[in-house]
Amino acid sequence: MRVEDLRAFLRRNFWYSALIDILSPCEELFLTGGALRDFFLGKLTRDIDMSFSPRLSDLPFRFASEIGGKVVPLGKEVVSYRVIKFPFIFDFSPLRGKDIIDDLSRRDFAFNSMALDIKNGVFFDPMGGLEDLKRGVIRANSLASLIEDRIRILRAFRLRSILGFKIDDITKSFIRSIGLFSPWRFSTRERIAEEWKKLLRGNFFYEAVRDIAKVGYLGILFPPFKYMEGMPQSSHHHLDVLGHTLLTVEALEDILLNPPFWADKKYLSSKIGKHKVKYLLRLSALFHDIGKPFCFRRIDGEITFKGHQFIGARVASGIAKSLLLGRKEVKFVWRLVFNHMMPLLFLKRCKSGKPWERSLISWLLRVGEDAKGVFLLSISDIRATRGEKVSDEERSLLFEIAEISARHLKRILETKPMLDGKEIMRVSGLKPGPLVGTIKSRLLYLQKIGRIRDKSDALRLVLGDNIKGCQR
Repeated sequence: MRVEDLRAFLRRNFWYSALIDILSPCEELFLTGGALRDFFLGKLTRDIDMSFSPRLSDLPFRFASEIGGKVVPLGKEVVSYRVIKFPFIFDFSPLRGKDIIDDLSRRDFAFNSMALDIKNGVFFDPMGGLEDLKRGVIRANSLASLIEDRIRILRAFRLRSILGFKIDDITKSFIRSIGLFSPWRFSTRERIAEEWKKLLRGNFFYEAVRDIAKVGYLGILFPPFKYMEGMPQSSHHHLDVLGHTLLTVEALEDILLNPPFWADKKYLSSKIGKHKVKYLLRLSALFHDIGKPFCFRRIDGEITFKGHQFIGARVASGIAKSLLLGRKEVKFVWRLVFNHMMPLLFLKRCKSGKPWERSLISWLLRVGEDAKGVFLLSISDIRATRGEKVSDEERSLLFEIAEISARHLKRILETKPMLDGKEIMRVSGLKPGPLVGTIKSRLLYLQKIGRIRDKSDALRLVLGDNIKGCQR
């Protein structure tokens, strides 16, 4: 979108006309920030940023009155105002510096440092942000701007994930030079969590995480990753722990582009808490081996990480809590990391000819529909494992086991009790009480694992010694 097209587009918006109507010739008000960037990218946005002269503190109130919106004061030291008129949110912030040019130069990135004068339509781009938008580049205004507010470092990667733009080399060097200290010392958990949650939802998540790791910021953000870099693995692997982790994330992204039929889009788009399953899968893939630095052992020359999934689940859930994810979201991440080795256990048993389907069904009863997510993670894990002891045949067999698992899971989820409480009491002579519910639950469990195939089997068990077993 050109500047001329932007002006024409804005004139058609009710809120833009309202702003022009309330401004006197001497009053200054500018459209700035991410809203202006998104307009040039052709994206419709409902979060509109405005910058105004500090002496015009009544301007947000006049605007709210004009459009029938509500005013909410923001901030403590520097008071800003939010005007809410559903579905739009307008944030009014006082100019920092002596004028609009000075204000823009203090901002984070060049393409966020553009402004449009609401009254006369003059466009300001002192940092060359429009050219960066054309080139697809994320460029910091200065080293000082990143030091002033270090959350901007994480924001650069968040924008990398959402926009797909590349971070320029000078900005990367800035990040390396100031990234020696934990961001948790300089920013609140809420701000870090908000940036990370947005980063998770980007279409270029893998590219962003890869870049975070390359500049050494991943280990600063989440300390266990410091020890994963350069940590060797067994002959099953061809990369160190960190390289394998990143390759797993990439493999998962490839699978999510064209998911298998058993991991249907309905499941991937369903929400756990406030996040879609596919976004929490990304987090689980990133953290799936985070327990390995705590379990590194070298026995008879062979490297092992025995039990890393159990310790990793605790570490991953702790990080998820620090990112202010909800209880259900934390539990999901814990469950996937804790269970990500289970499909490989079924694979091992299947290859050796040992019975494995009954244990698979018992496991499915514990994890439920999240077994789909576990298999997606495990398949991504084995695709990223290319050592001399891993073959394409094993990868294909694991996929077959996932399909078998999906069929069992579908049957389990659709299974309904063959006998209700009244029928159990009628044939057994029992009176209403907890024992009837216990028997009913036991019968349903036996149905799900395939021990009961029809109603006569259920009746036979109720009339047999199983009642005594339940009583005991």
